[in-house]
Amino acid sequence: MKKLFLVLASFLFVMIPQVQALTLENVSTINNSDSYLGGSPKIEGNGTNHVTVTFDAAKLKIVAAKPDIGRTIDAAWLGVKVVAPKDLEIAKLKAATYVNDPSTTEKSFWANQDSQKSENPSDEHFIYVYGAITEDILTKATKAKTAIEYSWTFDWDNDSTDDETVTIIVEPEDVTLTAKDNNDILWNEEKYQDLKPDNTLDEGPKTGDELPTLASLMFVSLATGGYAFKKLQEE
Repeated sequence: MKKLFLVLASFLFVMIPQVQALTLENVSTINNSDSYLGGSPKIEGNGTNHVTVTFDAAKLKIVAAKPDIGRTIDAAWLGVKVVAPKDLEIAKLKAATYVNDPSTTEKSFWANQDSQKSENPSDEHFIYVYGAITEDILTKATKAKTAIEYSWTFDWDNDSTDDETVTIIVEPEDVTLTAKDNNDILWNEEKYQDLKPDNTLDEGPKTGDELPTLASLMFVSLATGGYAFKKLQEE
């Protein structure tokens, strides 16, 4: 009986398709862009299912819109290169999709990749994704006290499951942004400081540090009231 069980278990192990985890490739920044003039980008989670690219101290320049390459507006465009898993069959890669959050529209990786559409599995397939930065976008993020974020979620093997999310993060405080046609500064830390919400108006609940002051005020108030009552009796 035990032998029969082992034979059946071995048979089922062979017959049931084995799910193999994708080997996710590295993500890198595109530093040769005419919009990106310098900074200290930090990449976390490379080779995992959630990669974040934080552009610290970013020096950016507005460039003209160019819809044929994806520049829909005049803006500084921060770029990231995302490489498809190299262990993926070409047939599956052709069906791979991605979504540019918060949109829910699926797009074809194969049709939009920036690499050559080679049928060779060992060739590198990749896509460039970009996030726009403008003075208006920086202003809105500052007033809302949030970072600017752009995310792309990839279903590499077309199994309706999210395999990898890549997120660009930009802190308004760290950005220097110059105009399209000259070097006039549109945004810097000084502009950020002028626009950020004033948190000093919301002092929150009182702590023990204020108690002596409050007690003194109460004593003065009671003493003043007592003196006025005494004067009223004398009259």
